[in-house]
Amino acid sequence: MYKFNKNIFTTFLFVIISGITGFAQKINSDSLIISSIRISGNKKTKDFVILRELTFKKNDKIPAEELPEHFKKSKTNLLKTPLFNFAEADFRYLDSVNVEVIINLRERWYFWPQAALYYADRNFSNWLNNKDLSRTDIGLGLIQYNFRGRNEKLSFYSIFGYDEELILNYEHVYFDKKRQHSGAVFLKQLKRKETGCIIENDRLKRIKLIDDYALKSYNFSFKYQYRKQIYNSHSLFLGFEHRSLSDSLLACNNYYTTNPNIPVNYFFLKYIFLNDKRDSRIFPLEGHQIKITAVKNGFFIFPESNINSLKIKGEFSKYTKLSSKFYLGNHFTVQKTTGQRNPFFLNTALGYTSSIRAYEYNVVNGTDFILIKNTLNFELLPKKNIHLKFIPWNRFNTPFIQIFADIFTDFAYVKNNDVFYNQNNSLANTPLLSAGFGINILTYYDWLIRFEYSVNIQKNVGFYLHFEAPF
Repeated sequence: MYKFNKNIFTTFLFVIISGITGFAQKINSDSLIISSIRISGNKKTKDFVILRELTFKKNDKIPAEELPEHFKKSKTNLLKTPLFNFAEADFRYLDSVNVEVIINLRERWYFWPQAALYYADRNFSNWLNNKDLSRTDIGLGLIQYNFRGRNEKLSFYSIFGYDEELILNYEHVYFDKKRQHSGAVFLKQLKRKETGCIIENDRLKRIKLIDDYALKSYNFSFKYQYRKQIYNSHSLFLGFEHRSLSDSLLACNNYYTTNPNIPVNYFFLKYIFLNDKRDSRIFPLEGHQIKITAVKNGFFIFPESNINSLKIKGEFSKYTKLSSKFYLGNHFTVQKTTGQRNPFFLNTALGYTSSIRAYEYNVVNGTDFILIKNTLNFELLPKKNIHLKFIPWNRFNTPFIQIFADIFTDFAYVKNNDVFYNQNNSLANTPLLSAGFGINILTYYDWLIRFEYSVNIQKNVGFYLHFEAPF
């Protein structure tokens, strides 16, 4: 009979326990504990604003090989705010396991008095095409970014000239210490002696009055946003709009509103879901963005205005790095609108917030549409910092320049069942296709200049100038 050997069992158990302990120690030694986070360069911005954008927090245990990716994402998140020109992240060992993370920042200039000229058109190319310098507004006001050091934005504009506008906005006001719940308020008053009244030959026709305003309106709304995670946000807007229309405006288009006998009054409710994992707000090259918007116009509070519609819009953008120089961008938008008959100013499709390249001079109204954009970017000049020694302020003396060339093709289709509209316009209910190439120049403070040469399926060729990315 086999006799149990206590010494052999004890030795075997010791080897097993030692192996497990050694394995655990090896795992622990590969993980780092963030014992502290030190921030420098934030002369105005509060620390908690910066910490909110990091993908890690104090006392987190992170595998050492994942730390560079955390730094990269955190840097991207910080630069996507309008707060910093430069951001860097590094760390130093406190011992074999504990590290201190160091965040180095260079803040932007936050207070911008406004004294500028504005073009009174849907886009800059359309303004140039009109060749009318009188269609220019003069704006005075101010923008205070990073108000109170909390990434709040306070803006005030008084615009006069071709249009008269008064705008007051207060945004990004957080209610809680975790910075998950925020609010905003938007106020706008508008007076126009000339305004668009109808679409003919797929272009916006305008009327102009001398001694009276063609359109007067005011709009106010409140926004609540919930942002528990860094990349996802839910926004809810509740607002009211009033429009007073001149007889000349109504004579130009009987369908400008659903009830031409009274001013337009209606409440609206808008919801936006945003998943934003792009590497840049201004000119993204990697990542993706998903945006879903639902707008309910009219709640039977002013039944005489006869406004009752629901608009749902989905947008998806994907940005892919193909090689060290080539980047592919793909964008898809789909919109669906319900309602018996929407007023002219709410029945928008292409040429407003959504547009197809090579159709800058055109407007296409409709209830539903799809839009597909594809762009291949090639980096002509890598990002290069330029130190301007003659400028003593470090918020301005280190601009950068980066240049991309691109080729692109777009497709769109707008559905419009309005017989009256389709008698005078041809771009709805037909495929729209365009292609072209361009040059994009980027520099600091979110400045982008985009030169494009494009042609559409109607064989219209044009050179266009823009100041924002196509998607």
